[in-house]
Amino acid sequence: MKHIFRYPKLLAFFASIVFAYVLFKMGAFHWIEAHLDGASYPSMILAGLFFSFGFTSPLAAAYFYEVSHIVNPFLAAILAAAGATLSDISIFQFTRLSFHDEIQRLKETRLIRWLHGLFHHDGISHDFRSALRWILACIVIASPLPDEVGMTFVVGFTNLRGWKLASLCWGLNTVGILFIMLLGRTAV
Repeated sequence: MKHIFRYPKLLAFFASIVFAYVLFKMGAFHWIEAHLDGASYPSMILAGLFFSFGFTSPLAAAYFYEVSHIVNPFLAAILAAAGATLSDISIFQFTRLSFHDEIQRLKETRLIRWLHGLFHHDGISHDFRSALRWILACIVIASPLPDEVGMTFVVGFTNLRGWKLASLCWGLNTVGILFIMLLGRTAV
């Protein structure tokens, strides 16, 4: 139990996932649809801003899922991704707001050191490791997982900056949000 409290941000992130799920199951997001009155597309940008931050991403994902049947998911995903990209760039600029300190502590754990040794085994090529890092970074940025982690992957092993980084974040967020919205449409 003592070890759990060494990672308060990660604990809060997982609690926010549970909280968003409980709110969604209780129907707390149904009022959004009734009160949008044509403001659904501007609200996508706002929800996109929340999609990138670890603690609010589960709420934004639940919002996208809930309103997916009243908006064009392609247009909504593009707008929401613009907001998410703004958040990603701010995450890049203000790393003190990220999970960096807890990730550093996690690196010192026995499991992560073992995984690191396995990943850096002589039989695994540098190109394969690089490709795997890119895949993991892209999955994290596109998903409702904390973009702080994905940005750490991207910034830590590439020289990607500026408009290239923004384009990558926008594209990945568009795909991730569109996936959530299309999933929401199939469930209705």
